[in-house]
Amino acid sequence: MAKLVVSRDGAVVGHYFLDKDRFTIGRKAGNDIQLDEQGVSKEHAAILTVGNDQVLEDSGSTNGTLLNGAKVERHILQNNDVIEIGGFQLKYVSQRASRDMDFDKTLIIAPQPEFHGVPGERAEEQAGSRLATALSAARSVKATFPLGGVKGVKGPHAGREVALNRALKTFGRPGERVAVITRRPHGYYVTHVEGKKYPRVNGKSIGTQPHPLQEGDLIELGDDKLIFFLK
Repeated sequence: MAKLVVSRDGAVVGHYFLDKDRFTIGRKAGNDIQLDEQGVSKEHAAILTVGNDQVLEDSGSTNGTLLNGAKVERHILQNNDVIEIGGFQLKYVSQRASRDMDFDKTLIIAPQPEFHGVPGERAEEQAGSRLATALSAARSVKATFPLGGVKGVKGPHAGREVALNRALKTFGRPGERVAVITRRPHGYYVTHVEGKKYPRVNGKSIGTQPHPLQEGDLIELGDDKLIFFLK
């Protein structure tokens, strides 16, 4: 099981196993890791478990989250990554998260609030994504599989089309139900992230494993119903 080793000023202050679908980090006492420092936001960041991976996501913090010295908004964690929040360092340790992972596990992706489905939620100031790997890797993905998108037929996204032109996009309600759609060189996949009920594709539960998407598939997550299409 993956864990975080928390240190400050070079001294280890705690070990925390990532044993929940959504693991929160922040200043207030209700977080899974409480970092009691003024420069840390009440809920500063979260780590979401997506299949066999953990995704670090900044929770709109005031001072930001650093990953290996660079400011990030979303990042799929790799073994020995170091997260910096305030004056604390959190080292991610996982033997399954190796450096030779698939393309979609090496990107730093800006959050996609249009998928969150939370009325009144603040839009992110930056809509673009920052890549942690060479641009040639991104071009290879675009060259090997056509772009896709989803059209909302029910719920917050009804009547809207959203292009799936980034490697990872989320939808659902954080803290309740969340799923991600990932774009890989050989196609698109939907994966359960958190919540008691799994997403359904064409009326069938996808379970815990990434589920490949085909043209015209109907994705259901709570009140959201989305039709997947290829451009």
